[in-house]
Amino acid sequence: MSGDSHASLARRLVQQARCGSLATLALDPAGFPFASLVAVADDGQGCPLMVISTLAEHTRHLLADPRASLLLWDEDPGADPLAAGRVTLVGPCQPVEDREVPQARQRFLEAHPEAKIYVDFADFRPYRLSPEAVRFVGGFGRMSWVDGAAYRAVSAG
Repeated sequence: MSGDSHASLARRLVQQARCGSLATLALDPAGFPFASLVAVADDGQGCPLMVISTLAEHTRHLLADPRASLLLWDEDPGADPLAAGRVTLVGPCQPVEDREVPQARQRFLEAHPEAKIYVDFADFRPYRLSPEAVRFVGGFGRMSWVDGAAYRAVSAG
């Protein structure tokens, strides 16, 4: 499969994902990967949105160093998890700019209506991961690295 096909399949996985594993760089023990479960929504441009609390360990990590990765997967409960499609997006994960917060909030609530109970708490804010590189795995033997620009240039179809 071509890189463009993998980019499109990766975009589709991001568009469909509802949760993922966010990996940040820990403060203590310093520099180690720290993974946590997060709810996600697609921002419409292939960038995952998360609404996270300043009280969360991963948020403290991101404020100190925005480098992160996010693992998303095909959530078909009947599929063999190692044969299912998955994608790891690598890039900075930063707070959404103030002017974009209403749109990010709306997109997140469309994907997670249950979040209405916490999304407006003062300690919660939308964050966006901006992929610089994407690792697509479409099952056994189907994998490739996709450049962030190529990923952003395709449609989820």
